[in-house]
Amino acid sequence: MPALKVVTSAGSTTTLDSSVTDGFARSLKGQLLTAESPGYDQARAIWNAMIDRRPALIARCANADDVAHAVRFGREHDLRTAVRGGGHNIAGNAVCEGGLMIDLSVMKVAMPWSIASFS
Repeated sequence: MPALKVVTSAGSTTTLDSSVTDGFARSLKGQLLTAESPGYDQARAIWNAMIDRRPALIARCANADDVAHAVRFGREHDLRTAVRGGGHNIAGNAVCEGGLMIDLSVMKVAMPWSIASFS
């Protein structure tokens, strides 16, 4: 990945070196997307189509370790961060402009019970 302009938690811009983003991408079991990545526009889309924000990075987390790592990465680099669960928040808080979007939508939760146990 080339060097990447990102937005900090305070709203200023800074640049992440490619070695930083490449290392982050390698550390994830899921995917790290940028604007040039296939699937980027689909991953940043949410239910409220009036919200059209473009995060610099989208961490598509595959498991809880990915989530923890993405949170640490965002904190270490002081990135504006948003968390996308189902993407149904009307205000669009699941997507941030220029920062890190932590995408949980591809994670599957294994329930320790079944619907049948409640009948």
